Amino acid sequence: MSCLSGRSHAVVALLTCGAAVGCAHAQEGNTEKLKLRAAVTQAQDNNFQRAIDTKAVADQINTQTLDVIVALPYGQQRLELEANLAANKHQTFTQFDYTGHNYNAAWRWSLTPSLVGVLSSKRTETLNSVADSVDPTLRNTNVTKIDNLNAGYLLGGPWQLFADYSKGTSTNERALLGINDINFQSHTVGVSYAPSAGNSLNYALRSDTGNSNSTSNNTSANTSISSGEYRYTGHAFVATYAPTVNTSLKGRLAYIEQRFAIAPKFDFSGITGGLEGTWRVTPKTSINTSWLRDITSFQTVDSTHASTDVFSFAPKWQVRPTLSVGWTYKQSVRDGLGSPNGTASTRRDHMQETMWDINWQPRKYVILRAVYANANRTSSVVDQDYTAQVVTLGAQFIY
Repeated sequence: MSCLSGRSHAVVALLTCGAAVGCAHAQEGNTEKLKLRAAVTQAQDNNFQRAIDTKAVADQINTQTLDVIVALPYGQQRLELEANLAANKHQTFTQFDYTGHNYNAAWRWSLTPSLVGVLSSKRTETLNSVADSVDPTLRNTNVTKIDNLNAGYLLGGPWQLFADYSKGTSTNERALLGINDINFQSHTVGVSYAPSAGNSLNYALRSDTGNSNSTSNNTSANTSISSGEYRYTGHAFVATYAPTVNTSLKGRLAYIEQRFAIAPKFDFSGITGGLEGTWRVTPKTSINTSWLRDITSFQTVDSTHASTDVFSFAPKWQVRPTLSVGWTYKQSVRDGLGSPNGTASTRRDHMQETMWDINWQPRKYVILRAVYANANRTSSVVDQDYTAQVVTLGAQFIY
């Protein structure tokens, strides 16, 4: 499975509920027809390769991005186009330089007031985390393409039906730890009940078919293994509850199952879920906290899948209308599971990250940002521990 699989199968099957329900509001959005954004960012990373401390090497990464965003209304329809170029230059590890070509096109359509939806196509090109690459000395980009059609039908009152079809690919430049390239097709159907603003209950059934292919023929302990054709099924319930105007809660519970045609040793199933809460303590202060349990494919010679628990806590202070300060704490535990060679996996990774984030908008068309992040990982696998500090300064210009 690829990073797309790991991120989407356990998450998108759940989030599709909210995305599809949003079809009912397909015509809402920014009324601006043209927007241009340009940004420059410089990051100082004291351990770019996420190596053990004795082998840590610093790097400076300079990024320039340009976005062109177009929104064209046609009666009850709306065409949205977003194109992005992102040039990334490294001072030390120049072999990691790359330019990302990204786009997101969406046609928000409405056949009747009760039947609305979105037809979209999206491409993203990003750099995989060095900590996840089999060879951390080489650049490893990921290109993900997804074409999607979803529709919502208002039954009247608080009820809505929705359906979704997606087709996509996720390709990595080189092998990733426990993760393969994939291509897939996905079908989702569901129902939503929203009795009042901020309160809803959704159910979705998602079914995927696809192929999982390794990017490398090396089958060492840290290399992805091809597992061929697979079928994925997910049943998901998502509930949102707003007891007050300043408080909201979101919970999700799902049962997922993934089966491989030619490599059943990589099969897995289980229950995933999560809770998220947002509390606006004062008009200027808010707190967001969440817990997530996920199960994803993690194919190595000693594991078939992995369970991950992630806890996050993120207060934010809006000092002034033009100045905000945020702090985020995130802790996660990933356990390797399964026994592809008859021996149960014992891998466990503990990851922890804290981040300070300051945003300042001195002028209407200028946003300045400063971020300090501290991350570390301890693992039961030899030479997988690391610590890293990253300082990022950036400016964004909007027209």
